[in-house]
Amino acid sequence: MYEEEYVKILKILYEQEKEEPGIPFSSDNLKLQLDMTYHNLLSNFKYLKAEGYIELKEFYGEDFEATITIQGIEFVKNINEE
Repeated sequence: MYEEEYVKILKILYEQEKEEPGIPFSSDNLKLQLDMTYHNLLSNFKYLKAEGYIELKEFYGEDFEATITIQGIEFVKNINEE
């Protein structure tokens, strides 16, 4: 089974992409929605980026922005079909 946190993050980014294509999602908003610490969220994002599922847009302090990639979208669609 896929890591639950990875799937939650990707689903949020997928919905963001459907509603506002190309507009990045801030880590602050994700931390609130997922009730995660910055370090836990960053660890998840590093994995998802390494796998090619997301792109990190910017870093400033302890904040960053991310968007889902085509590969990430396909992953979410496949999960939804299971």
